[in-house]
Amino acid sequence: MMIGPGIVIGILMVVGGTPPPAPLVPDGAILTNVEGIMVRPEPGDPWTLRLVGATADPEGRVRDFILMPSRVLEEMEQVEAGSGASPPFTVTGTVSLFDNRNWLMPQHVETHTEHTRRAEPTIEPADPNEPEDGMRSGQSAGDSIADIVADLQSTIKTLPRSLDDGQLIELVEDAEPDGTLILSRRGRLLRGRRGAWIFVFDADAWGEGDAPVVLLPSPTLNALVVGGRRTDYRTPVHISGSLSHYRGRRFLIPTAISGLRERPNLSR
Repeated sequence: MMIGPGIVIGILMVVGGTPPPAPLVPDGAILTNVEGIMVRPEPGDPWTLRLVGATADPEGRVRDFILMPSRVLEEMEQVEAGSGASPPFTVTGTVSLFDNRNWLMPQHVETHTEHTRRAEPTIEPADPNEPEDGMRSGQSAGDSIADIVADLQSTIKTLPRSLDDGQLIELVEDAEPDGTLILSRRGRLLRGRRGAWIFVFDADAWGEGDAPVVLLPSPTLNALVVGGRRTDYRTPVHISGSLSHYRGRRFLIPTAISGLRERPNLSR
């Protein structure tokens, strides 16, 4: 009986005490209000959302999603840097599958903060419509306003707070909102100096064109790379997808591609 490399890795993980990774989530799945923390599995790795709490894997396996660049990720980085620890986030986003790993485009994120302490009165005011009954001693009998508020605050440890405060982290001139759709735009695929795949849009009829975009992982990107190998990436294609911005750069999650159809000239 031959043992494959995947079985060997699984055995080593169990023996070594490291939980194995959970099964991959299908492409296009939507995660809703999952709780996780931001980690870097190895120094220099991109930020990864590791699920914790009730949304983690019930069998104790590690479930990680590599966070795609976006303005929401910038906001998460700010909270991470300002907290000095790894605060839990409640994330909603779309899953992508690429290179046998799961990636996540965060669309809405919440974090939990302590409720604001307020100055409440310590003495319950007398009811002007109630005659004096001789029972008031000036001390709380357990049902004063301060006691009621204290009981409520003790039951609510933290409050959810959205990271979206309506302000952009970096004001980029003429920057589209994250999630803006690009439909059937013509261009060519190039490889960046650091290995990233870049899509360069062709100029329009007036000689103007959009800035290039960095393509984010998705099955469509894999199909685009495989198809480009046949023509050495010289043939233009039409691409569709959704935009995101991160630290002043434009990114695109490709969702559909189509080649150009050669149309013979019509006879006169």
